[in-house]
Amino acid sequence: MSIDLRPPDPDEPAVRSPELLRLVQAARTAPAPVLKVSSDAVFAGFQARRRDSRRLYVGVGLAAAAAVALLWARPSFMSSKTGTFEPVAATTVEAAHTAPPALAASVRVVAEEGPPTVVRGPWQVELTEGRYDVTVAAHAGPELLQVETPGGTVEIAQGRVLIVVAGTRTEAELRTGVATWIAPDGARTPLAVAPAADDDAIDPAAGPSELARHADALLAAGRRDAAIRVLDRLVSDHPDSPPARAALLDLARLLKAAARTDEARCAYALYLERYPAKEQLADEVEGALARLGPGPACAGLRPR
Repeated sequence: MSIDLRPPDPDEPAVRSPELLRLVQAARTAPAPVLKVSSDAVFAGFQARRRDSRRLYVGVGLAAAAAVALLWARPSFMSSKTGTFEPVAATTVEAAHTAPPALAASVRVVAEEGPPTVVRGPWQVELTEGRYDVTVAAHAGPELLQVETPGGTVEIAQGRVLIVVAGTRTEAELRTGVATWIAPDGARTPLAVAPAADDDAIDPAAGPSELARHADALLAAGRRDAAIRVLDRLVSDHPDSPPARAALLDLARLLKAAARTDEARCAYALYLERYPAKEQLADEVEGALARLGPGPACAGLRPR
């Protein structure tokens, strides 16, 4: 079909032009053009679009990883306040792994009654209500052990001090060595070695059975250290008596409970030396001796 188009008259609106109307009518009656698009073409376009998106995601991920690696590689970061580098992260990690304080090797505190000792530092402890046996071995340095209690402070250069804390009252008994009592107001009073108790004031001619009964009475009264002295006298002065055998085992156990490990080791060793044929207790004594571990020679140590 051919369409004869001519310009509309100057005084006729274009929308009223018969030629234009015929053109519109012809367009309406014409068949729609055929689109030559297959399913393969559509899938190929989808694949191309997905590859483009994947490249974008990979690029963004690589950029983020590079930024994180750069931050971790720096030993510190810039402070917004000071404008300087501050190793805050390293400090936090170090603080999280800080080990609790431990006592110096020459210090030993045994809580005989009451809660465990609170360790403030190698040479500083805090005691609450209870009974404590504190020993500071001789050492080369000038360090002094500060034992803080609710009633005051015991300063120990070396030696052994028995400390009893009851409420706000503290009693310190120096057994050996050098120590000083420091009152809350700062007044310092040197401690003197306590005189031997009158627990040995029995007849010098007392036999082993009497000594054994006296030691039992002291233990019943809670006077362990006095009982140790009486048992030591019994096993040393009457080694061949029947009570001496049981007394030696009792002495070893009491010395161990008092944290006098070297003396306890020697008492167990002396038992095995004196009574090698007593097989019924040999295994028990050898096991107790092994649990104490190695130690110095017994020369100069009691019992002997």
